[in-house]
Amino acid sequence: MTTLSDALAELGRTRAALLAAISGLDEAVLDRKGSIGDWSVKNVLAHIAAWEAWVVQALPARMSTGTTPQDFRQRAVDEDRFNAEEVAEREELTPDEQLMELERTRAELLAYVGGLDTAALERKHPWDTWEATLPEYLLAALRDHEAEHVEALRIAAAGLNR
Repeated sequence: MTTLSDALAELGRTRAALLAAISGLDEAVLDRKGSIGDWSVKNVLAHIAAWEAWVVQALPARMSTGTTPQDFRQRAVDEDRFNAEEVAEREELTPDEQLMELERTRAELLAYVGGLDTAALERKHPWDTWEATLPEYLLAALRDHEAEHVEALRIAAAGLNR
């Protein structure tokens, strides 16, 4: 079974890889549209922050009720629309502000999970749509999602650094 400590270490490694991928890029480069599909590097960071914020906001209700609240389910029904709306909502942030949002959201996650007791962390099937433990969910929902974007960020950064 994955412990919270193991999951948080994995999340830290993935975040370090993400930050390393964009290290040295200036704000103008981070904000350049079309670097990764239609998005800028900053938009990808906004997307990652939005997903992590969704997870952080949904966790207390999931852990206490065993279900995902309807308003959170609704947001995930149309992921493309959710992504577009969340990225658009963060468009006015500078790249530095977007990086700060990533840090703030991670701090909120750490504060929440750090306050859970061992029984909550080790409980299998803590809510109706997740069979494993919360630390395993954090890996699937956050580490794996962020890792999906790291290679695209590396490729974009290499092309933008020229």
